[in-house]
Amino acid sequence: MAKHKYPEFESMEALPYTPVPHPDRTGPGATMTKQEFCRTFGIARYDLDRAIENGGPVLKRGTQFEPWQVPAGDMLRWMIEDKAKTAADPDLSPLRRNQIKLILSQVEKLELKNAATRRELVTIDEAVTLYREEADVIRRHLRSLPDAVATALGALAESDPIGRKDSAVVAMVVQDVINDTLRSIFEEDSYVQAA
Repeated sequence: MAKHKYPEFESMEALPYTPVPHPDRTGPGATMTKQEFCRTFGIARYDLDRAIENGGPVLKRGTQFEPWQVPAGDMLRWMIEDKAKTAADPDLSPLRRNQIKLILSQVEKLELKNAATRRELVTIDEAVTLYREEADVIRRHLRSLPDAVATALGALAESDPIGRKDSAVVAMVVQDVINDTLRSIFEEDSYVQAA
């Protein structure tokens, strides 16, 4: 075995790959080049190279003039099993263990954030109750609006009979009554929401 500048890749010299014997198995499946494998299964070339570096099965190592030969079925099985490993597996590299721990911690933080967000939301029953209370406030004030306008116009007729006949003065009185009603709706509605 030749010495390499990068000792972590020395294990790649142990080729060709021999498929794991299995009673239902007739062979390693279709043999593909790296390009065919990536194009067929939609896998990035980087991911395939990384899988090969980490010990993925290869039938024939490629050169500048000859392509790699990858057993498609075995490589897919190996990649799936490699991704499915957990941090507790003894043959897992420290880098992969740390990656898994990072992913798990990010998932936990996201779940905590979602739980906090859920606590800020209200249930449907709470929303319906609040809506009914607000609707009662609005309905009560709007029903009393005609009586309030009539009372204000009656007071205007008593205090200023000539102004009662001026449409601009009447419109201003009606507008004041409407503004007062809307203000009281807002104040009472704010109180209901705070409660």
